[in-house]
Amino acid sequence: MYKDLRSFVEYLKGSDDLVQVEETLSPRHEIPAVLKQMDKLNGSAVLFSEARGYGIPVVGNLLGRRRRLAAALGVKEERLAETYQARRNNPIKPVIRKRAPCQEVVITRGVNIARAIPVLTHHARDVSPYFTCALTTAKDPDTGMRGVGLHRIQVKDRDTIGIFLATPPLSHIWERAEKKGRPMEFAIAIGMDPITFFTSVVRAPQGEDKFDIAGGLAGRPIELVKCKTVDLEVPAQAEFILEGEMIPGRRDTEGPFGESDGYYFTYNNPVGKIKAITHRRDPIYHALMPWTTEESVLMDLSWELDTLRGIKESFPIVKRMALRNLGMMTVVQVQKENDDDVPKLLESLLQTSPFTKVVIAVDEDVDIYDPFELEWAMATRSQPARSVILRDGLPGFSLDPSAMEGQYSDEKKEFITVTSKMAIDATKPANDPQGRFEKIDVPPKARALAARVVKKALGQV
Repeated sequence: MYKDLRSFVEYLKGSDDLVQVEETLSPRHEIPAVLKQMDKLNGSAVLFSEARGYGIPVVGNLLGRRRRLAAALGVKEERLAETYQARRNNPIKPVIRKRAPCQEVVITRGVNIARAIPVLTHHARDVSPYFTCALTTAKDPDTGMRGVGLHRIQVKDRDTIGIFLATPPLSHIWERAEKKGRPMEFAIAIGMDPITFFTSVVRAPQGEDKFDIAGGLAGRPIELVKCKTVDLEVPAQAEFILEGEMIPGRRDTEGPFGESDGYYFTYNNPVGKIKAITHRRDPIYHALMPWTTEESVLMDLSWELDTLRGIKESFPIVKRMALRNLGMMTVVQVQKENDDDVPKLLESLLQTSPFTKVVIAVDEDVDIYDPFELEWAMATRSQPARSVILRDGLPGFSLDPSAMEGQYSDEKKEFITVTSKMAIDATKPANDPQGRFEKIDVPPKARALAARVVKKALGQV
């Protein structure tokens, strides 16, 4: 297991799954462009020797492939789902340290974010630099319960940020603090161990601490340390920490920013002031390029595994599930007993999940992670006139630019968007006596032999 970012980077250096870039590049557009191209080329993690003007290394595409998340968990990729499910149900509470690497350097006077940290400007129209993989922590003013989440953060000036607090628990904590007219203390951590980083996007019920979840996934307590200027605890092994307060009653324009859905978004969002920056003596900046495969590994994987548990309880025919594009597209693999099973499942997914916009059901013989096989199933196992379900006026996802804003929900404490949705039954008939829908394949022995030959040819054995 890896207790910090740098130990995981060292592992990747020895695994041939990290590309090192020695050329000094700018954090404005140049480093992001390399991350984008590397994601499309082979998905390797990338370590830049330094960001121009900073002398600080930058690492990105860290969990851009599932194999690296599996490595962070210490398991083979094929055991990723099984391991996540087992450890997710066994949280381990964090421990508090008195001293920590993240506080080797403490800046409380003359705070200047842009001078201290090589925050990236990612896309052509982004208004300024943004933190895109920073873990934000705050405490509920009523209960003292800790909330943790991954939220985009704009660097507005030397000590001012804008933060997109659109989802709980932090959106609820901020609402309660603001109603009392009180600032909300927050802490932002950048550059954590891969499991704590991954856990920041895991869906957690109200009252469940994400540091407890991270401890369970890592199999050991996560080390925390108390902040210097706010009453919060942060990952002790982080590379950078920012401490500050949200200003009640203030909203400023935040954006445009190239979001996870592939579009620019601008909002009026809360504003915070940074009181202190602490960091390691030789920090590494951790970057995430929006709208790349890494976001799918982070969000789609954790969401699909948590969603799968609930879906299988109601619909045992479901075997596997894959989420794409922030969950707006869902693929379910089923083993149906009759032809009425799948339409009921599809209808339920459309009605109950606000994220899901397009659902595709396929059989067990279809690889749900292979676009070729998915397209093949839709092309040959569906008839649009009877295989497609269309529904309108259902709850949608706030990051979908085609969705329409609906009304404010007192229960959810947010505006609910409205959208139309589609489901496609791309499964073969339950009864196929003539074998018309049998998928072609080579014999199992030949397939096993080919796997060994290919591995040897690629130098993997």
